[in-house]
Parts: sequence; structure tokens; C-alpha cells
Amino acid sequence: MSTFRLCIAILAGMASIHALPVAAQAAAARQSYLVQLRAPPLASQADGVHGLDTHSDAARRYTAQLEAQQRAVLALVPDAPVQYRYTTAFNGFAAMLTPAEVTRLQASPDVARVSPGSIEHTQDGGNEKSRARPRDQR
Repeated sequence: MSTFRLCIAILAGMASIHALPVAAQAAAARQSYLVQLRAPPLASQADGVHGLDTHSDAARRYTAQLEAQQRAVLALVPDAPVQYRYTTAFNGFAAMLTPAEVTRLQASPDVARVSPGSIEHTQDGGNEKSRARPRDQR
């Protein structure tokens, strides 16, 4: 192998070694957040007498509207991994976000709130609760 090719191979290897920490830092900067949108969820359409038929044409149309709004908001953070989407009892989604993405979402008129994600555990036999950060969903 020529000296030139050897230098190129070494530089390419060094570049990939240095790229890993940057990617790891970017992944580490993402945290789990719950994003609530302003539009009420599907359950708000129940009339209190007949309940809610989630398979009705009206429910399907409203769910489609909520999903379209979620897609529009998610377009503000196209690189954010989405963990879950909600439409029935809550209108929003859970996603892994960077601080900059959180700021961008909070500025959207369609977003009601952006909250750090957590998992609540109720201990058996008592009223104690512990909070744990959710694991990444990758």
C-alpha cells in the first residue's frame, strides 16, 4: 500500500473514531418528553348519555384530524424519535427530544405543554411513590 493510501486510511479511521462520541453525545442529549396538544382528545366528544363509539364515522374523522395535527407539530422536530402517539384520552405524543426541540415545540400555538417524561411506580402496601426516568425506546 502506498504511503498516500495509508495516510488516507488512517485519517478515515480517525474520523470515524471521533464521530462516535459526537453521535453518542447527541443521543445522550435526548430525553423523554410528553407533548400535549391544545385540541381536546377524542374522549371529549362523548355526550355523557351514549358514551363514545370510537368506531363511528364521526370518531374516525375526529381522530384523523388529531393525527394530522400531530404530524404537523412533529414536522417541527423531524429528527425526534416518537415513542407513542395518543388520541383517545389524551391528544399528544411521547418523544425523545433535545433541549432545542423542546423550545421549538413550546413556541408552537398548537402545543399546550411539553413535560419531561417519567414513570410512576406505586409500591405495594403503602402510599409511597417512586419516580424513574423511562428507558429510551430505540
